Amino acid sequence: MKKVVVEIQNLQLYPVYIGKNIFSSLFTIINKHKLYPNIFSLIDTNVYNYHHKKIEETFNKSSVPVKSMLIKVNEELKSLKSLEKIFSELLRNGFGRDTLLLSIGGGITGDISGFASATYNRGIQYIQIPTTFLSAVDSSVGGKTGINVDGIKNSVGAFYHPRFVLIDSEFFYTLPPQEILSGLGEIIKYGFLSDKKFYSYVFKNIEELFQLNNSVIQKLVFESVRFKRDVVVSDDKEKNLRKILNFGHTFAHALETEQKYKIKHGAAVIVGITCSLFLSNRLGFLKEKVIEKYVSSIRQLNERIIIKKYDKEKIYSIMQHDKKNVNRKIKFVLLQEIGKLVLDAEAKKDDIYYALDEGLKLFNVKDR
Repeated sequence: MKKVVVEIQNLQLYPVYIGKNIFSSLFTIINKHKLYPNIFSLIDTNVYNYHHKKIEETFNKSSVPVKSMLIKVNEELKSLKSLEKIFSELLRNGFGRDTLLLSIGGGITGDISGFASATYNRGIQYIQIPTTFLSAVDSSVGGKTGINVDGIKNSVGAFYHPRFVLIDSEFFYTLPPQEILSGLGEIIKYGFLSDKKFYSYVFKNIEELFQLNNSVIQKLVFESVRFKRDVVVSDDKEKNLRKILNFGHTFAHALETEQKYKIKHGAAVIVGITCSLFLSNRLGFLKEKVIEKYVSSIRQLNERIIIKKYDKEKIYSIMQHDKKNVNRKIKFVLLQEIGKLVLDAEAKKDDIYYALDEGLKLFNVKDR
């Protein structure tokens, strides 16, 4: 088992445990951290259906009863109505501020669990146990929590960090290829943001990843978490450096919304990165021969990503409501070279349309 330690502004320290079959050690770790004895778990129904034996065997090791709430996960779960249901369940069972909440599921489960923890009784402790490849390499670390309001993704939320994160790669072996692809999108982003060595490792091991090679999975998760840790500890509240983690996401979030969430987040990120590369080139940040090399690497994934026929004007309109905008101007993170980014870049509407057309045509666009 490997461990990455995250320290936030010298005030909060929490570890990320990474390994295979380590979920069984959950309560040993909880006892080690001397966490609260009243435990409430939010569990993705699909995760419970696949792993109920593993979950119950681990819960039976707890010295105190674990109250569980199963939740059916989709993007609609991230709502005020769902949040109220969680609060009602906590109140009905007498849970107070001395409660430890276990979040067992993917990114959506983690988002609403984290926000519920941040706001219930003005804050209770929680643990992130990501069960999807995407949430393991992305949302489980960094403290971002939130829900959607009026159709705007993550428009209400808080920065609230877990006491620890436990990443057990055993959960990934029941995931379909599209879920592996979803996590790969964020890993590809880290490849562009970090260095040429990790970038090369990512693209050389894509097929090994889809074959669920454990050593490749462990390497990708560990390096991704470590890179995100380095960024987050430097900029906890996303004021400056942490903005680089939004590379590809302005396009991606708008595409997700326009496609009514029929495209997986990580797949949308891959498309968003591709569009960002073309925009970087269009605005003079990225040289022609360099973009050809990067696009060639991404092209090996084009058959795995299917996009329904899109409405370019609607995508642009959604971008105009992006929470990262400043003074109603759309802001982009663009690339100069691997590891060198341009923050808060602005672009004309025609340039954005160009990037959308060039980026999206690399992938399978189907009629609705």
